[in-house]
Amino acid sequence: MIALVGYTNAGKSTLFNALTHSDVLTSSKMFATLDPTVRAVRLPSRRRVLLSDTVGFLRDLPPDLIAAFRATLEEVQEAALIVQVSDISNPNHASQDADVMKVLTDLGVQDRPRLQVFNKTDLLSAEDLATLLKANGRSANKIFTSAVTGYGLEDLLARMDAELPIDPLVHLHLRIPISDGRHLSLVHASGTVLDSKVLDNHMYLEADLPESLARRLEDFVIPASALPTTPTQSKEAKI
Repeated sequence: MIALVGYTNAGKSTLFNALTHSDVLTSSKMFATLDPTVRAVRLPSRRRVLLSDTVGFLRDLPPDLIAAFRATLEEVQEAALIVQVSDISNPNHASQDADVMKVLTDLGVQDRPRLQVFNKTDLLSAEDLATLLKANGRSANKIFTSAVTGYGLEDLLARMDAELPIDPLVHLHLRIPISDGRHLSLVHASGTVLDSKVLDNHMYLEADLPESLARRLEDFVIPASALPTTPTQSKEAKI
């Protein structure tokens, strides 16, 4: 799992759409993204990973709003890689980045592998962008992008690929309610479904899934001892 984080209106949702070819709501209004949205993205190595777009951070939130937002930030705590998005055209982006780091520290993920993405380069002059690139060119973990024009997106995907830990596959049997479209979508988006069938308003799935996703699906795993035996297995047992 890769989580996009950043101050509100940093362009996270636009960047998310550009990377996943999705159409998540984008808006300059605060709280435009109230729930994390997850989509699959293909990295240059051909790995398919989950990318999460989270709620924008803000300074000095009231306690009740902080509590509500924390529920939406579970994706960040589960992420193997955090992509921190900044609006490089905003003169206050440095202080906003500090606010974001404070939230990441509060969540206990300040030491998680992290990429810094300076977004909205399309709003800079060519001279200002050239100066910034020259000043930061040696930092592999700083990427300049424009989600609007597509500038830097290939570089970002390559850096995500390089920084994301290897996620081994595990073989699972799952029982998920048909009404739970979120988890069913995650299985199909990031894994390989080998077999599926519907029974008693549940989807029974046999799939190869990344280990990180398997941990999130523990409540749906069918233990090996509970798996039904096939006719062939039953016949062999009588011999």
